[in-house]
Amino acid sequence: MLKRRGKEYFIGLSIFLILLGGCSQDMQVSAEEIIHNAIESENEITDFYGKAEMKTFEGEEITGEMISEEYVSDDDMRTVSKEQLTGLEIETIIDSEKMLVYNKSDETVMEVDTSEMGDVFALSPKENFQSMIGMMEDSHTYEVIGEEELLDRNTFHIKLESKEANNLLGDMELWVDKESWFVVKTITETGEIRTETEYTELDFSPDFDEDTFTMDIPDDVEITNIDDMFTSESVTLEEVEEALGQEFFIFSEEDIQLTDIQVYELSNEEVDLEIQLTYRTNDDVPLFNLFVSSADDTEIEEPNMEIRGLPAKYEEMVESLTWNEEGLNYYLIRMDEEEGVDEIVEWAEDMVLSSETN
Repeated sequence: MLKRRGKEYFIGLSIFLILLGGCSQDMQVSAEEIIHNAIESENEITDFYGKAEMKTFEGEEITGEMISEEYVSDDDMRTVSKEQLTGLEIETIIDSEKMLVYNKSDETVMEVDTSEMGDVFALSPKENFQSMIGMMEDSHTYEVIGEEELLDRNTFHIKLESKEANNLLGDMELWVDKESWFVVKTITETGEIRTETEYTELDFSPDFDEDTFTMDIPDDVEITNIDDMFTSESVTLEEVEEALGQEFFIFSEEDIQLTDIQVYELSNEEVDLEIQLTYRTNDDVPLFNLFVSSADDTEIEEPNMEIRGLPAKYEEMVESLTWNEEGLNYYLIRMDEEEGVDEIVEWAEDMVLSSETN
């Protein structure tokens, strides 16, 4: 399972949650045709207001119920969400420079720099739909269930079924508006967890006030930058061994090179220290990040492959590999699609102890 991967994980998770957030065809239209039509469509919606309800179930028991309002205009986005069971209230403002997340329940504000992220937070409904489908095109099969009317809009009802059990995203159903490609409703099922999200209000011609995309933060509330939350420093292999209290395995540098080693001090019930090793090709192309932390005798849940003769798990959705070895957890995230997973597994067979390179 994912524990924490610093700034990259937080931003990735935020993007993923936002992503979850026309033409007339007959009932025999295929999912492939729908996706093609979405790509070819010139219908782009940049402004909208929406109100949605999200419910989470574990079995038949409801474990979460969130009501959210979204205000979107070009590069600006504001969401206000309130958890009905706990009272937790979160307000988020996103523009081309930064993202502010205001937790009104504990009076804290977190800031994330978005200036180098391009338009990743400014996707249109059509682009959101394309991104969702793109993330799952290799891991899921598609089926058009039919056509349904939601909020007086005609939608395609599409079912996406995971090709493998226990996929990170599980099975999913989408109701996508034919004209705008806005995903009006989703149902996801992963194991015993089911999440239902449905918009109860939609306005594609909103009239926003000038202060809609501002946040009223009390003077006594401190704004914390996410970069300050995960303190780190570049270290040597010897310093890592001292911090972990043992030697650890690293990749041989015959075909690739270790370019940086960072130590992160975490506030985590399971892990308080994590090592990030960055590997690049000899041509300085990013390959992957390897995270090393204490395993605490935990087992890999539902492994689907082996690495170095040990049970391991590959998550296709996030391009990650994880395994435990000699009391440590190894978690690898790919950054370059040129090098396949099989080749990385082969490289892993030739890993050496850090002490052998000192």
